[in-house]
Amino acid sequence: MRPDTDINKIWFTADLHFLHPKITDICSRPTTIEEHDNWLINRINEKVSKHDTLYILGDVSMASKEKTEPLLTRIKCKHKFLILGNHDKNLENSTSFVNISQIKNFTFNSPNYPNIHIVLCHYPIASWDRKVHGAFHLYGHTHNRFQNTGLSFDCGVDAQNYYPISLEEVFDKMTKISLDLM
Repeated sequence: MRPDTDINKIWFTADLHFLHPKITDICSRPTTIEEHDNWLINRINEKVSKHDTLYILGDVSMASKEKTEPLLTRIKCKHKFLILGNHDKNLENSTSFVNISQIKNFTFNSPNYPNIHIVLCHYPIASWDRKVHGAFHLYGHTHNRFQNTGLSFDCGVDAQNYYPISLEEVFDKMTKISLDLM
């Protein structure tokens, strides 16, 4: 069992789109294309710390692994996980991540937050493991252009004011959603 405080050391994000020449226009991000990558890395680093864990749910970069790796090393936390998105072929063999997968079942268990189960996938999905038991689902890909209903939501930067979201924030949102469904 983990300590309750760990709930603030786990972060989720998606759709960074580093080195994408048109992302600021496509998604109306409030920065210039020249400053985009530094701006987004700074926003991530405002939240995560060295010993935290960051799950990136796809679409990290539009550039090669060689151009992307230096950007990833600037993100403070050492424990980065990648859930592959449709623009991540370039990173399938990256050494910047503890683990790389298509989908991930995430479980957190502490005294005040028992048995939180979340299915992480780049894409919004209609059904997932343990959904009928109240498991949550986080996704990206849609750039805040799709509002799923039920126990899932978009954790991508465009849906979260360009910041990663902590597990505690996820838990708070999901608890509210669960109560609204009752």
